Amino acid sequence: MTQQAQEQIRSEHDVPGPRGLRPGMLRDLQADTPNFLAGLRDRYGPIVRVPLGPTTIYLVSDPVAINDVLISSAPHFDSDIIGKGSNREAPLTRLLGRGLLTSTGEHHKKQRKLLQPLFHRQRVAGYADTFAELAAQRSATWSDGQRLDVLVEMVELTLAVVTRTIFDVDLDSDVTRTVRTALPKNDGPLRWAMSPGGSLLVRLPLPSNLRFQRGRRALDAVVHRMVQERRRTGVVGEDLLSMLIAARDADTGEPMSDQQIRDEVLTLLMAGHDTTANGLAWTFHLLGSNPRAAELLAAEVDEVLGDRLPTFADLPRLAWTKAVFSEALRIYPPVWTVARRALTEYTVLGYRLPVDATVMMSSWVVHRDPRWWPDPERFAPQRWVPSAPDGSTDNLTGTALDRDRPRFSYFPFGGGPRQCIGNEFALLEAVMALATIAQRWRFEPVPGHRVAPRAKIIVRPRGGLPMTVRARS
Repeated sequence: MTQQAQEQIRSEHDVPGPRGLRPGMLRDLQADTPNFLAGLRDRYGPIVRVPLGPTTIYLVSDPVAINDVLISSAPHFDSDIIGKGSNREAPLTRLLGRGLLTSTGEHHKKQRKLLQPLFHRQRVAGYADTFAELAAQRSATWSDGQRLDVLVEMVELTLAVVTRTIFDVDLDSDVTRTVRTALPKNDGPLRWAMSPGGSLLVRLPLPSNLRFQRGRRALDAVVHRMVQERRRTGVVGEDLLSMLIAARDADTGEPMSDQQIRDEVLTLLMAGHDTTANGLAWTFHLLGSNPRAAELLAAEVDEVLGDRLPTFADLPRLAWTKAVFSEALRIYPPVWTVARRALTEYTVLGYRLPVDATVMMSSWVVHRDPRWWPDPERFAPQRWVPSAPDGSTDNLTGTALDRDRPRFSYFPFGGGPRQCIGNEFALLEAVMALATIAQRWRFEPVPGHRVAPRAKIIVRPRGGLPMTVRARS
């Protein structure tokens, strides 16, 4: 590096951003974190220094820089943003143990390699009929004009999906009932585990903590019981639990321990239903507020499917259906941010960040950048197709398909070595469910009800999502 280039590299203290958070800013941060951070990006640029008391985060919103952190320079970062030597436990580790989502280093690489065959595209395709069947069963319980909490309905649907695909059990089984009641609602105590004082709050004997601990013990008991039964009887199937039990390390031939299987099962349960449920709920909210997009969806499923349920073979012809969900994930990415801890000094966008610096990359923020997304707040599925099903086009049509658009201008599933391993599973599940439901139903907003996002670990509609379901005539 030349002397001139070295002089152009500035220190972390020169990164633009507020020097401190005034009371009003702190209130805004706590009330609406994603949009607060988007406002900082608008004001200060693609890298912002955000002081949070004793902690500082560096918000990086440039797609090329994000690509470098998540892929090119991934070995220089760790997903454990708390850091070695800390006596704090990562929030999700309290529930998930050392599953794929929470593990790091060589252990994560080993588990990722073991689990990858479970999510091979051909294997995932085999679940398509199950996705459609369960969506049809759930929607058959609705009646014309009924007011529903769409988020609750989608949680029930995706819960049915994960219990069927992981355990091969039905929704009315004792296993499903345990899972339904034991999983923490709205992230449980995890929702504030990363906030100031959170490491103390999660350990206090608060009612929510006690419920969380009881639920964790119940989940542990169910999973361990089923693992022991499968091992004892030798009964195997196509469900994910059977595949986890049968998985062997390619180098040693060793199976996973019962505890590791437990950790992976709970990871799949949590990550496999809550995120997809919220993604679908936001999709129906956006369709309810955009009747033309909903009409085009209905027209597509009528033409492609008629009266039958969708299959995997229909996927290429359900382009608008997939575009609708892709656009919903752009506006409301369920997992709205990822963070990494620098293991070495790291230079990004001309600034040298210190060891242990926390780099945050928010899909919510980047997905609203007008450089990559013209009219970013507008719900426009036509961005994802060459033309709408009726042949119409406008200035946004096909813009998401532009080959010059940076890769990490859109990353609802993260990216790099830690990209969501179930992204193909989630996309297929959502498209099958959306097409199945759109065959018979449409949703209308409840007059006077204000829908607002609440972002903790996952972006959820605050207070649920009441809507009126209407039978299609």
